[in-house]
Amino acid sequence: MNHFRPVIIIFISLVITVFNFASVSAQQKGLLWQVTGRGIKQPTYLYGTIHLFDTTLYRVPQSVLAKLSETKQVYFELDFGKVNPMEMMSSIMITDSTQRLDKVLDTASLHKLQEVIKTSPMMQMLGNNAYRVKPIFLSAFLMNNGKAVAIDMEMYKRAQQLNDSVGGLETVAKQLHAIDAIPMATQVRMLKDMLQSYVSPDIAIRKITEIYVKQDIEHMMTAMNENLPIDADFNETLIVKRNLVMANRMVNLLGKQSIMIAVGSGHLGGKDGLIALLRKRGYTLKAVPFSFVKVVGN
Repeated sequence: MNHFRPVIIIFISLVITVFNFASVSAQQKGLLWQVTGRGIKQPTYLYGTIHLFDTTLYRVPQSVLAKLSETKQVYFELDFGKVNPMEMMSSIMITDSTQRLDKVLDTASLHKLQEVIKTSPMMQMLGNNAYRVKPIFLSAFLMNNGKAVAIDMEMYKRAQQLNDSVGGLETVAKQLHAIDAIPMATQVRMLKDMLQSYVSPDIAIRKITEIYVKQDIEHMMTAMNENLPIDADFNETLIVKRNLVMANRMVNLLGKQSIMIAVGSGHLGGKDGLIALLRKRGYTLKAVPFSFVKVVGN
């Protein structure tokens, strides 16, 4: 399980990088939100995570992890303890040989991909199977340098230490179904755009981290999307529709127990984000201020 866990995190890391096309009139800042109202009497929080965080720049937010001592349940997008890594691995592969990336990419894009693969130990391990990886997953693989920390995994480990109950708002099957709803032609186009503006994972993760720590959830996705262009249909499938599913699931959980819900920060802001959706359902959400601690020397 531990050997394949990075694959799971890489998949979710792509979701967090999605550009949120929704526009709002009021700007909101904050990654940690306290949820009250509708009979909630116990500590209840919503937190926006990130899956590629550079700990050479900033420390993992201990003030957020400390909130887990106030709660008895923690829900992530997925219950990491129940993920079948083999199911995940088999689902990321292209089954139609005519759709292999070395068959569908133009010469320039394929050459660029081959050059990038040479710099990625993870991709080199796959050998020729690298060309069988679905483009959307491949883009995520290429963004990971193998050194970045996933904030949600740090929270998961802390929850285990505290013996908190852990659950997931979605299943792997549902997330994979959402991915497969994106046409292959769209995925290929996104990969080509990503390759054209490709920067090294170290540079990309450093930039993502610097954007994340500003906690500007309304503009975060616009900034992060610079090196991974996403179209509106993709946004509708992987953000807007999933937000509705997660919000409905959250409503069934809130008020029954002290709880922390941690999802990718790309799901929080905007008129279709979880904060807006929960407010529409009668909940009050208030930002809980905290600051990221910069690593000395950076």
